[in-house]
Amino acid sequence: MKIYGTSLVCLLLIGMASPWNVESAKASAPYINKVVQQSSHITGTVTDGTDPIVGATIKVKGATNGTVTDINGRFSIDVKPGTTLEISYVGFSTKEVRASRGMSVVLEEDRKVLDEVVVTALGIKRDRKALGYGVGEVKGEELQKAKETNVINSLAGKVAGLVVSNTAGGASGSTRVILRGSTEMTGNNQPLYVVDGVPLDNTNFGSAGTSGGYDLGDGISSINPDDIESMSVLKGPAASALYGSRASHGVIIITTKKANKERHTVEYNGSFTLDTQLARWDEVQEVYGMGSNGSYSVDAISNTNKSWGPRADGSNMLTYFDGVERPYLIIPNNISHFFRTGFTATNSVILGMNTGNTGLRFTYTDMRNKDIVPKTHMSRDIFNLRANTSIGKVDLDFSGNYTREDVMNRPALGDSKSNIGKNLMTLANTYDQEWLRTYQDENGEYSNWNGMDPYNVNPYWDVFKNRNTSKKDQFRLTGKIIYNVSKHFKIQGTAGADLNYFMFDDYKAPTTPGFEAGQLQTRNFRNRMYNFELLALYNNSWGDFDFNSTAGGNIYKVNNSTTTTTARDMEIRDVVSLLSFNETSIQLGSWRKQINSLYGSVNLGWRHMLYLDATVRGDQSSTLPTNKNVYVYPSFSGSWVFSELLHAGNVMPYGKLRMSWAQVGSDTDPYQLALNYTKSRYTYPGHSIGYINNSVIPNKNLKPTRTNSFEIGLEAKFLNNRISLDMTYYNQKSKNQIMGMATSWTSGYTYRLINAGEIENKGVEIQLGTRPIQLKDFSWDINVNFAKNSNKVNKLVDDMQLFELERAPWLNVEVAAVVGENFGSIIGPDFKRNEQGQVLIDPNTGLPTYDTSNHILGNASWDWTGGLTTTLTYKSLSLSALFDVKVGADLYSMSARAT
Repeated sequence: MKIYGTSLVCLLLIGMASPWNVESAKASAPYINKVVQQSSHITGTVTDGTDPIVGATIKVKGATNGTVTDINGRFSIDVKPGTTLEISYVGFSTKEVRASRGMSVVLEEDRKVLDEVVVTALGIKRDRKALGYGVGEVKGEELQKAKETNVINSLAGKVAGLVVSNTAGGASGSTRVILRGSTEMTGNNQPLYVVDGVPLDNTNFGSAGTSGGYDLGDGISSINPDDIESMSVLKGPAASALYGSRASHGVIIITTKKANKERHTVEYNGSFTLDTQLARWDEVQEVYGMGSNGSYSVDAISNTNKSWGPRADGSNMLTYFDGVERPYLIIPNNISHFFRTGFTATNSVILGMNTGNTGLRFTYTDMRNKDIVPKTHMSRDIFNLRANTSIGKVDLDFSGNYTREDVMNRPALGDSKSNIGKNLMTLANTYDQEWLRTYQDENGEYSNWNGMDPYNVNPYWDVFKNRNTSKKDQFRLTGKIIYNVSKHFKIQGTAGADLNYFMFDDYKAPTTPGFEAGQLQTRNFRNRMYNFELLALYNNSWGDFDFNSTAGGNIYKVNNSTTTTTARDMEIRDVVSLLSFNETSIQLGSWRKQINSLYGSVNLGWRHMLYLDATVRGDQSSTLPTNKNVYVYPSFSGSWVFSELLHAGNVMPYGKLRMSWAQVGSDTDPYQLALNYTKSRYTYPGHSIGYINNSVIPNKNLKPTRTNSFEIGLEAKFLNNRISLDMTYYNQKSKNQIMGMATSWTSGYTYRLINAGEIENKGVEIQLGTRPIQLKDFSWDINVNFAKNSNKVNKLVDDMQLFELERAPWLNVEVAAVVGENFGSIIGPDFKRNEQGQVLIDPNTGLPTYDTSNHILGNASWDWTGGLTTTLTYKSLSLSALFDVKVGADLYSMSARAT
């Protein structure tokens, strides 16, 4: 802070520091007079050698009494002359001095604080100022403030350009993360997760489509937030290029905690969260009741999921399926009482031991969740061990994690017959869900309440008669050895294994609509992922120059196998077992994949001000043709720390410009190059029938998808680091998309696999952090982030203008990639409208008129996203609030259309 600076700077300083600091000084004086006898009035100033420091803390060593400096860096305190004072400020080393009249204290910058260190690709720690690309970072303590059942949910609203979304799969469901938009039309577009230098298997063993299904969770949910030291978010290809094709959508690096140095610790962390029904079905019309086209069925069996019958004014009485006669009236919030209050209880015990060169940290976490849907619950046990030691020039680091998860009655999703949420939300507004408690007759069979509609099963039947269970065992092992050859050179070897075993049983009781004979399906998944890496790292300094380099290689292998057993026609109805069914079929599946990689990087710095980086990586993928399975891609980045030239002092202690360009490639799924075969459950005559298992025509000429990216950014800190700013502009294009194009069914295939299409993502990201109030024992922090991304489809193939991604055939609505539009256009018929946009009404029926041709109804991409975090801290207590903001995406609701 330059006192001779502009009047604007002075006003900012007065607004941010003076009022609170003066009050604090006044408030502290009476207290000091009471506890200090024979004291003198000591005055002084605190500077950084040039400029005064505003808000520096001055207190008696070993005591709590003290004060803070004012706008001119001055302070006064009543103490005995010669008393030891501690003087401190953020970004500066704490200094101890003897109290004397008219004293002047100079604080020195703490380079460890100013040179912020972040974890980058390959787990290498680097100064943030040396990076030519943007990196988001969230500390472990931020993830523990409000614990989630999936730790990745805690990133929502904290990092610009990172979008977190969930399904309705409950506490055990998966979390979807998108960084800077979708880059592939048919890929999952999710980032790579790396834990302590080893990629994590984030396989989702099951997800829902338009016709239904279950969300069977993901691998990242096995990470305990109590074990996390920090998370680094590498958003651009330049940041993630060294991780190869698996990181083409970005990387989230998780660094776990080690044992505290020279300490033995025992910790307990607990949290308890209540869950209630948030969305209430009250934004529906309350004029017309059950029925369709202005009429209803006399017996009130059909049309139970539509609310477009006659006016519901109570003038009519209806006899329902249970034989009870009731008035034809609107029932507000007719589904609310189905749900209960749920909870999540999490308890963790942490043991730490450190004896010099050896550290050991063990964590056990017990998580219990009761869902708001009756008879739905989850238990998850996580065991985590990390051990590290040093023996001479050798450093050893080992971590092991075991997760056991049991789930009862995961919710069915999409248009599943057993989707409880859908079946309740489409319930007619004159129909109370309480009436559905009569879900079975005297024989224990399904009560016909809606004409045996197979698409809307009674929710109480699903809760009390049908059921599904899942069990997951996940083992994650990592070993790392570092040989420090010299002060400047070391060799590092890492091996990791991620083993997932998952079992899912789905039982439909006899007489269930669509499963009248009963059915039990058991699926067993086994996914084993291995990573082996060898790195050589060198760093040195010569005069004004700093040099760092890495060279290494990686082998990634994954083996997956699936066994699906389906049993039909239940004979013994009292025992749910495969042996209770008359017909059983088994389907086996397996696949393998391997990527071999070589890579290297060079980092050059000059006078801690100019930095240049270059990386190159080559991958060889088993999923691509042998003549095209090796792809090489480079990246270049640079940064200029211009604050080293400005010498602006506390007004702007840090300022940096950065720029990067990068290219990454990505492959496809296994077995897309040739025909593969399987056996049918049918036999003739007495022999198994084999058939081609491909639904896609193989393509022996596939090429990897390529993404080119350019990024430029500005980072700055102002007013003694109390304001921080990070702004980024980026543009990235992904071409040679690997896409399945529809083909004639007469060919025996559904799609043909080709390279085509281009998606462009460009946008801006802004991250702003402030501390408007800083007192001795109290502070207020506000952090805001904003991101706007344009996710355009530039081209498809030949003259094609639309590529279908997913379709709801019963609505004639689809989600598609449309040339010239943002990715994820919603296409379908629309109402006929006049020039003013008003819906045209048929004068004969009084109903809206439809245009059956396709129109763009909306888009699934967000216009902009952002977040706001505010934290009040008083001594060791803090109160935080988080707002996660997503604006502008469109949703087509089948439920709203029905009601």
